[in-house]
Amino acid sequence: MKPNICLSVRAYAKLMLHASKFSQRAVCGVLLGSEVNGRVYMEDAIPLFHQGLGLAPMLTAALIQVDEYCQGCELQIVGYYQANELRDNALPDTAACRVADEIQEKFPYASLLMVDNQKMSVTADDLAVKVYKLHDGKWRIAEHSLSTLDGGMSSVQIVCQLLQERGYADLVDFDTHLDDITQDWLNPKVDSLIDIKCKN
Repeated sequence: MKPNICLSVRAYAKLMLHASKFSQRAVCGVLLGSEVNGRVYMEDAIPLFHQGLGLAPMLTAALIQVDEYCQGCELQIVGYYQANELRDNALPDTAACRVADEIQEKFPYASLLMVDNQKMSVTADDLAVKVYKLHDGKWRIAEHSLSTLDGGMSSVQIVCQLLQERGYADLVDFDTHLDDITQDWLNPKVDSLIDIKCKN
């Protein structure tokens, strides 16, 4: 039996902020976490790209740095997320499946999360992601019961507030970091903002 998936508020918020910041483009990133007692807990999200999602050399460089970071904090890459450019398209493309395959080779319970752009809203009342799992060699949409958000609807509301307040302004993805290496792709400012919202 495959483990259940639980998304932290931080991971969900960061992938949503990433998609919102570059709402006219496709974006992607990886999810960090661990598998404990039959559950994959996705603790954090690392925004990677908002241009050239399929460029293998850039992706390889990014994943090497993310892996190095994971080794220092007892996490691993447990999933991949992507938001497509077109609002009505939430299907994984070849590039998304290829990256998810690579992650799944190292972590057998990996997930592929696709942002449902049509559900992205400052007044959302549901998760705006679709979860895909590898089944018979293909990435197929998983039953919604496989995925939960830590904190439930209160966490969805926190993310809505962050979107409404343009919390994505300080978000840095790996693309941005490559343009200006002083920009921190670990996003400590955004993490602090999310933490403050969670405490209120």
